[in-house]
Amino acid sequence: DDIQLPRMGHVVYWRSPVAHMKIGKIHTEQASKMPGVLAIVDGAKMAELCKPWVATLGHLAGMKSAPQYALAIDRACWQGEPVVAVVAETRAQAEDALQLIEVEWEELPAVVSMETALDADTPVIHPELGDNLCFTRSLDVGQVDEVFANADVVAEATFGFGRHTGVTLEPRCQIADYNPGDRRLTVYHSQQAPHMMQDLYCRQFGLSESDVHVICKDVGGSFGIKVHAYPDDFATVGLAMMLERPVKFVADRLESFTSDIHAREHRIKGRIAANKEGDILAFEIDDLTAIGPYSMFPRTSAIEGNQVVNLVGGPYKHQNYRAKLNVVFQNKTPTCQYRGVGHPIACAVTEGLVDLAAQKLKMDPLEFRKRNVIPDDAYPCSGISGIKLEVLSHEQCLRTIEKMMDYSALRKEQAELRKKGIYRGIGFATLIELTNPSPAFYGVGG
Repeated sequence: DDIQLPRMGHVVYWRSPVAHMKIGKIHTEQASKMPGVLAIVDGAKMAELCKPWVATLGHLAGMKSAPQYALAIDRACWQGEPVVAVVAETRAQAEDALQLIEVEWEELPAVVSMETALDADTPVIHPELGDNLCFTRSLDVGQVDEVFANADVVAEATFGFGRHTGVTLEPRCQIADYNPGDRRLTVYHSQQAPHMMQDLYCRQFGLSESDVHVICKDVGGSFGIKVHAYPDDFATVGLAMMLERPVKFVADRLESFTSDIHAREHRIKGRIAANKEGDILAFEIDDLTAIGPYSMFPRTSAIEGNQVVNLVGGPYKHQNYRAKLNVVFQNKTPTCQYRGVGHPIACAVTEGLVDLAAQKLKMDPLEFRKRNVIPDDAYPCSGISGIKLEVLSHEQCLRTIEKMMDYSALRKEQAELRKKGIYRGIGFATLIELTNPSPAFYGVGG
């Protein structure tokens, strides 16, 4: 709001009111007569200027997603997908005109359950893709079946994770300013990745990199939400180019809830094997995760599940690991990387299984962990999934926390309180955090 440009228009979006619908005739006659209205644009008109995109990564073999447009054409595939843009001289005028937009639409069957997304009788959201499977990955290291068959202890559980999103102090917002004289585009963006957005605007609108300037000042909170490219990002730029004047977009809180990315919708079946001495022998997981109707551009929505596969088992020195990942489409808000990107899911599953195994062995959970973490002097090494581990110190961390919390005294206090009917939990969790994957990951993915 502290950036005021001459002749600046304000855009609001008519968004799908349902999870899946066929778009019919769009009536704009009354809205276009409202005071201050500069333009009303639908998906077909926007597509003349902004190319569709497909969010896949080249090194995630077999990954697929349907072409996505800045404004929906023919169908809207989640509640909150932008369909029509209204630009006016003020935000209030745009909001008033938006109320007079009438869209004829037919509700279509919606895929909302990830458990049934791959069933034969479930509608396919994008028929051209053949099914609702975005990406699948399998990993099998060691002798998993044999180890589980001969293990002294096997513990298993199913972990369900609901969707998460963030609520930032400043919502997603931007001002797009296009100068037709020299074909230069300047975008003031509440965004984490200005160079990425510069590249994407060049690709989608056919501009030269030297002619696109993206300015990101104080972001006002993100948690990862503002590191992705949204349909309304491109639509706002397209409107500025059409009107040859600055256009400003600020998402309101309801828009943010239905259009900002979500994350962490998983159902994971996991099990752990151990011997009677207390050695972890194997982990196995089956991860089903749902990402909405499209993979998010450009980092894609398969990364979170892929990270879960990489990270389950954490810093424990087992030699047998099997993982199965299915990433499915559904008619919900798209998901993508958000605050930790798979780490919280993998950690919760790993530590939950470790605690179950310790219970079955009747072994203290801290001692069980101390016995099984990779020794501090074993680094550098590779984890069971192939990730490179340079310098970690879980042994030292566990010793330090045991001393700091006076663990033995805390256990005694816990037992005394239990006799009085007071239940106090004591928990531990270990974590490996992957740092920036760099061009070694995103670069080869295109």
